[in-house]
Amino acid sequence: MFIPAYLAAHMFLDWISFIHAVSSINVTPWNPPAGLMMGLSVLLGLRAVPLVWLGLTAADIVVRDLPVGLGTALLANGIVAIGYGAAGGFLRKVIDPGLSSLRDIVLLLGGSAAAVLIIGLGFIAVHTVAGLFEWARFPEVLLRFWTGEIIGIAVLTPMVLMARHMPALRWSWGGGAEILAQGALIGFTLWLDFGPLASSQYEYFYLLFLPAIAVAVRHGLGGAVLASAATQAGLIAAIQATGVDTARTAHFQLLMLTLAITILLLGAVVSERRRAEDRLRVRQSDLAHASRLIEAGEMAAALAHELNQPLAATMGYARAARKIARMEEASPRLTEILDKTVSQAERADRVIRSLRDFVRKGDRDRAPLPVATLVADCLTLAGPLASRHSVEITAEVAPALPAIAGDAVQLQQAILNLVRNAAEAMAPDGAQPEEAPDRRRIVIFACPAAQPGFVAIGVRDTGPGLAEVVERNLFAPFVTTKPTGMGLGLSIVRTIVDSHGGTLTAHNGKTRDGSGSTADAGGGTVFQFTIPVHAKDTQGEPA
Repeated sequence: MFIPAYLAAHMFLDWISFIHAVSSINVTPWNPPAGLMMGLSVLLGLRAVPLVWLGLTAADIVVRDLPVGLGTALLANGIVAIGYGAAGGFLRKVIDPGLSSLRDIVLLLGGSAAAVLIIGLGFIAVHTVAGLFEWARFPEVLLRFWTGEIIGIAVLTPMVLMARHMPALRWSWGGGAEILAQGALIGFTLWLDFGPLASSQYEYFYLLFLPAIAVAVRHGLGGAVLASAATQAGLIAAIQATGVDTARTAHFQLLMLTLAITILLLGAVVSERRRAEDRLRVRQSDLAHASRLIEAGEMAAALAHELNQPLAATMGYARAARKIARMEEASPRLTEILDKTVSQAERADRVIRSLRDFVRKGDRDRAPLPVATLVADCLTLAGPLASRHSVEITAEVAPALPAIAGDAVQLQQAILNLVRNAAEAMAPDGAQPEEAPDRRRIVIFACPAAQPGFVAIGVRDTGPGLAEVVERNLFAPFVTTKPTGMGLGLSIVRTIVDSHGGTLTAHNGKTRDGSGSTADAGGGTVFQFTIPVHAKDTQGEPA
């Protein structure tokens, strides 16, 4: 399907542009098939040679009724096809086919100009030897050939190469009016040049630069390519309609070449500048996020330092109270409460020490950690959270999971952050905890991950799920929908998981867990992360 389409396009472009030809061969004021051939050659390299040669020969037969002998046509077209294939093969190694920079445009035009000059020497020489015209006309015909080919390349090749990257000009009332206004301005300047007010000097031609430059500035390289093609088509139509002679047409060739090159270079500069501005905005945004994270890290380190002393005093008082209670044989319930107080104070001390190491990027404990033990500890720690939000928290741990390599305190913090988010999502402010208690359920699950050597751990809830706006910025720091939140919970979870060599993902509604089985989230949300298995413990552990 591609070959017939190319041949049809080649012959159509040859037919509409076959005006003011030299000796009935394909030397015309502008030659759009040259742009098509160069674009195809840049995309395919030497593989384009047979197709280019076939298109040139078919056009000679169909459009020009073979003005020279078949052998001469085959030889001349072979020179052109090989020349374009070699030039395209070279250019595709040194430029981006999408023409993403000014350098690409300069190399395309410069390389094409040199290649067409060499190709023209061979092409014109073959027809001169065949007696189509005298050797005295060789320089004139070569210049006409070179100019027509370069105009075709400057106008059409960028359009061929940028076909996939051409920005779509959205057709709306605003966009449509702008396009019509720019087209009308091009038409008006052509009317000034060729209409009743035109003079023999055609001094109004330079007005065509105004709409073309406006389009290039407004839409960048894509707009410049379209404006160049529209202006060239309008110019050729005007020349044909008004019967401009061949000598004057050659004059317009040079003017059109100047216009095409000017707006292409301008459009490339505009597009490159816009891409640079976009990259700068992204860098500035990344820098702002990094600065805020650094500030948060410094704040966390300062808090950890300041809390050490009061926390140590709290643990001392709690231990003293527990000792006194035992010495005075106080109520067993009071002793139990004091035991829990000491235990939680000691855990808080471990959390602060781990946080300080985490912020300072110090060494972390990577001892073998049983997954079932980690999940069981999280269930215990999440007990008060479950009571406060009236949610049911259960565990689902696959049997015989290997031990993982992780810091227990940090992973507990990650899981508890996910559990807290799930509980708050199912009991928003103003909701009555007693409503539909059977639906407020959170599951901490663990299973083999799809990736070998990893274990998947996650939290699944039956809440309302993720809104689209929230999902797009889910793990971004300082982004939150809670009126009193800082937006650091999920960002911290992801940082902890990343530091362990794992990956954090989130899914809405029904999803697949790490083992590949379907998990029914009941319309809620599933947060899941992977943690690598400890290298020294490949044996499974009982659930």
